[in-house]
Amino acid sequence: MNKAYWIAPLLSLLVFGAVYSNFKSDHDARVKSWQEHVQAEKDARLRAETEARRKAVDVAVRAQAERQRERAAKEAEERARRNARQAALDARDLAFHEQEKLTKQIESLKRDIASEQDAVAQINRDRQSSLDEQAFLKTYIVKAQDNVKALEDVLTKINAAEAARMAVEATNKKNF
Repeated sequence: MNKAYWIAPLLSLLVFGAVYSNFKSDHDARVKSWQEHVQAEKDARLRAETEARRKAVDVAVRAQAERQRERAAKEAEERARRNARQAALDARDLAFHEQEKLTKQIESLKRDIASEQDAVAQINRDRQSSLDEQAFLKTYIVKAQDNVKALEDVLTKINAAEAARMAVEATNKKNF
């Protein structure tokens, strides 16, 4: 039995040594090929990830450019809408101010028309008064001329009567 204790472990050691040397010689090559395989997979995965990142970056850049274009278009549209609204508000304010100005001008012109109508009415009254005065003066002149003739006739008659009286007195003085 003593031999069995030595033989079995010795045989196991020999088998282990053969397997180990076989494994050791093959193992370095297998480890190296496995490491190369792992490195190749890593490289392939890194290339794939890099390619995927590049594609993702390209997609993101295109999406960002599209968003920027959309944002720029939206801002331009918003700016145009604000400008149009501001222009409409300015036009409304201008129209309102113009309307107020014209309303004030109309009121002023109505006051001017009223004062001018009063002035025209006064001128018409003055004209009518002048025409009435002119007609009165024409009739007055005619009457005055008739009175002058009548007075001249009276003076002539008075002078004639005076001359006749003087002649009668002169005749009476001669006769006396």
